[in-house]
Amino acid sequence: MSKKIKLPQEWPGVYYIDSREINAVSRVLKARSPFRLYGPNLLHEADKFEKELSAYIGRGYCLGVSSGTGALQVCLSAMGVGPGDEVIVPGYFWVSTVGAVVRSGAIPVLADVDDSFSLDPEDLRKKITGRTKAVIVVHMGGVIGQIGKIVSICRKRKIRLLEDCAQSAGASVKGKMAGSFGDMAMFSFQLNKNMTSGEGGAIVTNNRSLYMKANAIHDLGYPRDEKGRLISDDKDCQLWGIGYRMNEMVAAVLRVQLSKLPKITGEMRRFKNSLKVILSRYDDVRTRTVADPGGDSGAFLKMTFKDEQTAWAFKDGLIGNGIRVRDNGLYPIHMTEWGFHIYYNNGSLVNKNSICGHHSVWDLKENEFARNVSYAKGTLKHLDDIVERTVIFCIASKLSGGEKKLIRYAFTKTCKDIGLKRKDK
Repeated sequence: MSKKIKLPQEWPGVYYIDSREINAVSRVLKARSPFRLYGPNLLHEADKFEKELSAYIGRGYCLGVSSGTGALQVCLSAMGVGPGDEVIVPGYFWVSTVGAVVRSGAIPVLADVDDSFSLDPEDLRKKITGRTKAVIVVHMGGVIGQIGKIVSICRKRKIRLLEDCAQSAGASVKGKMAGSFGDMAMFSFQLNKNMTSGEGGAIVTNNRSLYMKANAIHDLGYPRDEKGRLISDDKDCQLWGIGYRMNEMVAAVLRVQLSKLPKITGEMRRFKNSLKVILSRYDDVRTRTVADPGGDSGAFLKMTFKDEQTAWAFKDGLIGNGIRVRDNGLYPIHMTEWGFHIYYNNGSLVNKNSICGHHSVWDLKENEFARNVSYAKGTLKHLDDIVERTVIFCIASKLSGGEKKLIRYAFTKTCKDIGLKRKDK
């Protein structure tokens, strides 16, 4: 097969946008009420979205916000994270995760990952100190790691657990949804996500106190009652707001996208599993550990090889055998090229920079204990090792039969071309 096809990019929810989303936005604009709290004919799209998402995840409270980054910031603030505190994060994250910790004035503490590329419970135990205020578990690529053990550790030590579900809307473990394990969880609906409104985010929790604080912080610093009026006499919720409210147009789009989420993740998961079957026939390559393959959201296939040379050869082989993504697409990609997802690629973290150019959080008197901490490459041995040997293939959510055939062919031929040994020979 010599035909070259430019494949769809890794934008899961985008390819399912149709007249339903267009009509949803039009409905809000025709009502002339795009602000969620009041207007000439308020449709309460944000209120409805929050109820629908909380029911889908299985949480008692949901708060729509303007971005996933904003959601992270609001959650940490609601949890009381600040100077003098440590927050443990896995070294495989997105820059927004660790950025929220730094902007809170706290110290990020890096923990290693296991073969699911998620937080390693054993290293988590080692990294906990008397200063640990919270742990962030990141369900990168729609795969949930050893979450049961992580929850148990946090509960035993009375440490808050925040789930970063930016890439895992629709993922689950044995029927329990991503976002239903921690004290709080956040979602992102940016363009690259499983469901999207271009930008947007959400927070879910079962804790009313955390919800009320988050509600206050994401708005004007005070929570609101059921009629949308500010509650100013609650001394526990007299805070400072940061204006991360969700608008009605975003909420209207997300209500439609949420209804499509099972189909989107189902398409990605089924095709990802078909590629895993091909790889399972060969030695010297393994795919990431997935506790519940039926709950994998399916967006990313990670393949770890016996050595770095083989990993690069596989990536180049896929391209040579016809895998071409459309302009600005990322796959296939060697994991060392994965940018800010890898801790040591984040110059702001490695160099311990501030948001304003002077007096970083590591310079604060309350954080003197962390002044000499290093975030340089070599900090996390297991992650450093598997990153060098791993290739990522992003699974598009809508592929034609011909596109799927090409991808399967490229995977099979590349395994043969680079000399991977078949298990049945």
